[in-house]
Amino acid sequence: MQPSHTRVLVEAAYAAGAGDRREAAMTVLRLLEPVTHHDAGALMLWDPMARAHRALATVTYGDETVAALGDRYAASAENRLVRERRLPLRIDDVPGDYRRSPMYREVLGPAGFEDGMTACLFSDSGVYTGMLHFSATERGAFRDDAAELLKALVPALAQMCDVARRQTTGCAIPPGANATLIDHTGRAWAVESCAPALAPTQPEFTGFLRRFMASAQVAATGLQASSEGWLSLQVLKVADPLGRPEPAVLVQELPTAGLPYSLSPREYDILNGMAAGVSNQQLASQRDVSLRTVTTHVERILHKMGQPSRAGAVASALREGILRLDR
Repeated sequence: MQPSHTRVLVEAAYAAGAGDRREAAMTVLRLLEPVTHHDAGALMLWDPMARAHRALATVTYGDETVAALGDRYAASAENRLVRERRLPLRIDDVPGDYRRSPMYREVLGPAGFEDGMTACLFSDSGVYTGMLHFSATERGAFRDDAAELLKALVPALAQMCDVARRQTTGCAIPPGANATLIDHTGRAWAVESCAPALAPTQPEFTGFLRRFMASAQVAATGLQASSEGWLSLQVLKVADPLGRPEPAVLVQELPTAGLPYSLSPREYDILNGMAAGVSNQQLASQRDVSLRTVTTHVERILHKMGQPSRAGAVASALREGILRLDR
């Protein structure tokens, strides 16, 4: 996966964690367009109570097409293959001639689409949560890198579509954690029975906090360097302590025994550079080391994390919340 595509993966994964599902879904579709080159897209959520699909966000598709891409497509033989493989599949990946299927002849073809790609979404526990559809007016529009990106992003999209998932709204603080409440003016408030968090005192944290407050995200997890070592952080938007309409931010932190996956400090630095979409050559130039040195670091990162590719390592780090928040 190209470094710029890795950056899209990171941005789309973070967007998927926003509090407003519909806004998050539309942002994801917009972010993916430069890589997938879709002419139309739809993110369909499965409602287990109603036993029906409903569209979270759509681009270009007409209402009739969107309706057909929900329950009707889900009941088709072609969709059974997508669900069984649990991988993004393009029209030409489907055995046989999909363009002869009723779904294509009656819905997609008349709408002007020649190519398509679909992914079924499953939560970590294996529960089906929805589908993502892309269509294009030209054949061969969806290249291998588009399918690779979508595969890496599927876990984040599945979580976003999981209607059973509860958004974090309370302030249950882990035993032994430091905590600080910061309101929209930047004022820090003490949290009862907790020592003040160290992270907000670090200059690098200020930029992250500003971006987080201005975003639609309701929660973020990651690591932060401090004078006392690495800290594991959870950052949540909560009610303002004075009852004002602007949310405050609760910063909770716990010290970590070391970097995840036994990564060295340089390997962890390289992992965060990968998540920022920086190429190996750029990583080498920025750190004044050889390209071979960076390549070796990347190989060791993949080995330690048990991942086959840069995209896989970045996607795993995002899911586990182990990237630097202040990067």
